[in-house]
Amino acid sequence: MKAADPNRLKIWQALSSLFLDTEIDELTYDYIARVILETGYSPKVIHSILWNEVFPVLEANLRSVAGEWAGWTDEWLLEQLTINDQLEVRKPSGSIAVEIARCWNHVATRLPPGYA
Repeated sequence: MKAADPNRLKIWQALSSLFLDTEIDELTYDYIARVILETGYSPKVIHSILWNEVFPVLEANLRSVAGEWAGWTDEWLLEQLTINDQLEVRKPSGSIAVEIARCWNHVATRLPPGYA
């Protein structure tokens, strides 16, 4: 298993905000966009991280009646998420995927062209 660098962990932490059992506000979208820009990952890598690394593990939280609302620790994310070097995005279907795509669009409006 490949070890996550500090920037990968920052991205996981930021993108995990989309999967909390809370209402996402404008400040959250701003935060996610800021972290994405700070880490310097390309749009293709960011999309891969969202859909191939974060979504498969955290989407179940949005299906849970008593989902996590406070966030995940760095340690938990490092234990549960794994780096996927596959850049081809395997975008899932279903209502959770639709909601995450909607939220991502809010983030993408705060980023340079290419992230949408």
